[in-house]
Amino acid sequence: MSDINTTVDGVRAIEMRYRAIWSSAEKLPAFYQSSIRLNSPDMGVLLPEQFMPVIEADDRCISIFRLALLQTVKAAEKFNDRGLDFDWVSVFIPQMLLGKSNCVKTVRDFTAKIEAIPQWICFELPESVLADSGSCESIKQLRKAGYHIMLTGVDSERFPLFRLAELEPEYVMLNESITRRLGKDYDTDSCISTLTSFISGLGAETIAAGVSSAEEANELSELGCSYFTGSENGMFSGKFVPDRFIRRKNQASDNSSQ
Repeated sequence: MSDINTTVDGVRAIEMRYRAIWSSAEKLPAFYQSSIRLNSPDMGVLLPEQFMPVIEADDRCISIFRLALLQTVKAAEKFNDRGLDFDWVSVFIPQMLLGKSNCVKTVRDFTAKIEAIPQWICFELPESVLADSGSCESIKQLRKAGYHIMLTGVDSERFPLFRLAELEPEYVMLNESITRRLGKDYDTDSCISTLTSFISGLGAETIAAGVSSAEEANELSELGCSYFTGSENGMFSGKFVPDRFIRRKNQASDNSSQ
């Protein structure tokens, strides 16, 4: 097992799981997205939406971030050893850390300590970072230092476009709700195309989420989505799994059974 069995502020261990981010053109994995679970002696296994709002309020989030980053780097090394063709693996970065003046130094020092390759790491930002002007400079400096940046959970209904322009992320992952609206009518598809065109105009690439079929992937590609994640039960698996299940045979037909 690759889980780190280390106690951090009452949390017995973390578990990292991963899923592919697929290329719309090739229908093959291009990147991998991670998801963290916390094992608490009192509350059992906690999913990100259950614990992130709590740990972001204090420095525990930075301790957990270090563990998550270490696990992600180890996973990337395993994927490379298995001959997988990928550009990066994502890992969450706490908004609290992004707001600190020493954020970039903290990240660079730790990645140097664990001998990580910055180009293999993509820091995943929640949409809430759009409301935090203090994070902007750290995000830009992380990109200059060679790390990738991905903004997640973007929904066209509540999306401050001017803030996205300030953040300058490299990748923008749309909320699954946008995929579910696909094909409802011309105006809806036009809105999706307008959003992806704006993102592309900033020099970023759009990632759709929750795609269940090749037809959906092709439609979203035509609307400007270069990459996508799969759905739980569709042709392209969107299920997060332990790193031992991520192997070279990770194609659509194999992933759908995981």
